Amino acid sequence: MRWKPLLLLALTACSWGERVPSEIKLAYPGSGAFWLGVPHNAAWELVPTEPSSWLELTPSKGLGPAQIRVRARGDRLPEASLAETTYRLSGDLSATIRFLQPQVRLTGRLVEAPALEESRLPGAGLRPRSVPAPTGEVLVKLKPGQRPLLDGLRLLNFDPRARVGKLRSSDPGLLERLRASPGVEWAEPNGWVQAQGEPTDELYPQQWYLRSTGARFVYLGSFARPVTVAVVDTGVRYDHPDLAGRLVLPGEGAYDFVNGDPDPTDPGDTLRPTIGSHGTHVSGIVAARSGTNTLPPQCYEGGQPVCSQSGTVGVAWAAPVRVLPIRVLDAAGNGTFEAVAAAIRYAAGLAVQWQGQRLQLLEPASVINLSLGSLQYSRALCDAVAEAVQQGVLVVAAAGNYQDVNPGALFYPASCPGALGVGATDLDYRPTFYSQQNETLALSVPGGDTRSGAAGGILSTTWDFNAGRPSYAFYMGTSQAAPQASAALALLLSSDPALSPAAAWERLKTRLTDLGAPGRDDAYGYGFLSLPTALGLSLPPGPLAAMLQGPSPHPLLADADGRFSSYVLAGAYTLRVCRDDSANGLCDGGEASRDHALQVPPQPSFEAGNLPGP
Repeated sequence: MRWKPLLLLALTACSWGERVPSEIKLAYPGSGAFWLGVPHNAAWELVPTEPSSWLELTPSKGLGPAQIRVRARGDRLPEASLAETTYRLSGDLSATIRFLQPQVRLTGRLVEAPALEESRLPGAGLRPRSVPAPTGEVLVKLKPGQRPLLDGLRLLNFDPRARVGKLRSSDPGLLERLRASPGVEWAEPNGWVQAQGEPTDELYPQQWYLRSTGARFVYLGSFARPVTVAVVDTGVRYDHPDLAGRLVLPGEGAYDFVNGDPDPTDPGDTLRPTIGSHGTHVSGIVAARSGTNTLPPQCYEGGQPVCSQSGTVGVAWAAPVRVLPIRVLDAAGNGTFEAVAAAIRYAAGLAVQWQGQRLQLLEPASVINLSLGSLQYSRALCDAVAEAVQQGVLVVAAAGNYQDVNPGALFYPASCPGALGVGATDLDYRPTFYSQQNETLALSVPGGDTRSGAAGGILSTTWDFNAGRPSYAFYMGTSQAAPQASAALALLLSSDPALSPAAAWERLKTRLTDLGAPGRDDAYGYGFLSLPTALGLSLPPGPLAAMLQGPSPHPLLADADGRFSSYVLAGAYTLRVCRDDSANGLCDGGEASRDHALQVPPQPSFEAGNLPGP
């Protein structure tokens, strides 16, 4: 049976009227309206029972009877044939309204274009590296005074200062004879080295956000210019081994605006003492180092390490990027507009007067990260942002975590003119339930969602104040999204010494991946972060991926055979099939793609057939 584009209402019998529905079933095209027949003097509000509703109700509150327009948000609908949610009617009245939205099961298959069938490379993302054949050469170091002639074999090359030479022979026993020779200090095969690859740090596999944004591939870039990112936050733990060599030290420009001294060491976290230090977490997202760490004594118990010996990596791990810690938040995570405004000016190289001292940073930061804010507008914050931007500094700020309780509200300083507000997405590239959505949002980056498990959050460096040693933890929030954007801008500046901060943002903005509604929208801003595209990295061809643009915009997950299945609203779509070089399941800018027009009819299921790639 075909669905009909009707709005079905089941009305409740109430003492104050029979014009309030208890159930509403939306059909194609996922929108409609209903009459809320309440008394003329009754104040009411429709409140979703879930933190992130897939419905938009207009108006959502008022006084007296009203016509309520309803629209299903296709980018938020769950994967189900029939989505369901409820709203509470609160205020002077009390009732519950149940909303139902049928969806179409869309299926199809991504296939190789015939011309590319034989040339497709295997694997997802990076081409598997092959180990070259043995060179057949032997390197040998001679003892002092030994002439470069061994067993009748003359060295092909010889460095007299190092006493190291090379010879070639097909004799399989030559290496052992050389090692046994009294005139030889050592001998070894002349092997191969390969280009640097992805980090091997212990916790790196759990940093899913580095794969989502393509930050896993930054080692393919070239970074020569040192860049400083100011992290205005709770301070930092300088003794965290994963941040060794990545921080501007006390006496070099770091500052504590809470205590009024040059040491912004985080003294503690009263809310999360075992996994605390918000500033250390943010700093690690930007610039945690790669490789083995030198652990402090408190990381050993019974002679065995109890801390990770390699930990995590930051987005900018492969570049000469340092964090300038500036403390403005106390142990409870609170700070004043005055302190934050002063810190912004200070990080931008402007002179500030603070607690009787004149402060001025000799080497200003190129990027200022503000993983903090307020729903209250502040002229002090916005003036400071404007002055920093005037100095040519990029100001990156968390968009805010109040969408579920105060949807669409502006958050400051992210909503200040000139600031780049950063929203948060989850593992599936959807805007998180908490991430603020409004007209000031600039871009979206993974911020995580730990409601279904810690691993859905953003893993980074923290500190255990009870045990007094470094630790790692999953956080979620736009506080975790912002430093990834800050690090991305720092990478652009490091990769191109001629690039100004403003030009770096323009380049990043034009190379974001467009998710949600086409063009800029309040949920994703100008798009989702794609570092390989922004940095112009050359990646080998990846597998096929697909994305839908239309009433239910989202990526389509395909199996190894290219088959996909998803639930969508009926309507007209553009289905983009791309070569997913960055291996993140998205069609990022710069990846070869082919668009297919698709009309999904209002029926229970629809088979799209074979959809060729580029």
